[in-house]
Amino acid sequence: MVELFAANIHQIAPRAGELIALVDQERQARVRAFGDSRSGLRTLAAGLLLYAIFGEQTSHPHFERGRRGKPVLPDHAPFNITHAGDYAVLALSKQNVGVDLEQFRPLDWRRIAERFFHPEERAFLSRSQEPEKDFFRIWTLKESYLKAEGTGFSVSPASFAVLPSGESSATFFGETNYRFEQLSAFPGYCLSVCSLEDTVSPSVILKEF
Repeated sequence: MVELFAANIHQIAPRAGELIALVDQERQARVRAFGDSRSGLRTLAAGLLLYAIFGEQTSHPHFERGRRGKPVLPDHAPFNITHAGDYAVLALSKQNVGVDLEQFRPLDWRRIAERFFHPEERAFLSRSQEPEKDFFRIWTLKESYLKAEGTGFSVSPASFAVLPSGESSATFFGETNYRFEQLSAFPGYCLSVCSLEDTVSPSVILKEF
């Protein structure tokens, strides 16, 4: 089963100056480069989740790159991290996993869909009663798949289609062993998980530091 863990930047913020010592030096530098911003707190939150799940060795991690460039920790379970808005989320699995979180917000979703979505996905949005919400659902599904595969945007997002199916699952157009799950873990956010596991935890464990 895929396990899901999250951190809230508002809980971390009052102790950020102290908690930064728990993450690796490269991440510390990135956090400090962002200054006292939400981006810095999200970067710190992601590092703290790694610390919480994998222990003190992540203070001096030896990240390696997988076959397609995806960061991995040797001798540790596969994981993936995402962050948006007030949260960072870590997905932990026994096999390849990808996770993506997006906060619902105003944007030019039609223009983005025209550029990055498959024709089947654009057609789905044209039929949708809630196209803005479904835009984010599709976007997080696509991101979770690319992150599970470890390709990033070296593969065109428009080259494949994933459509929401019901409230929590999705259908991939083509052959794949991946399964998709969508969770309403936080109000105002969309969270998607792509994995090879049979099940995904129905809840997210909120870590405090």
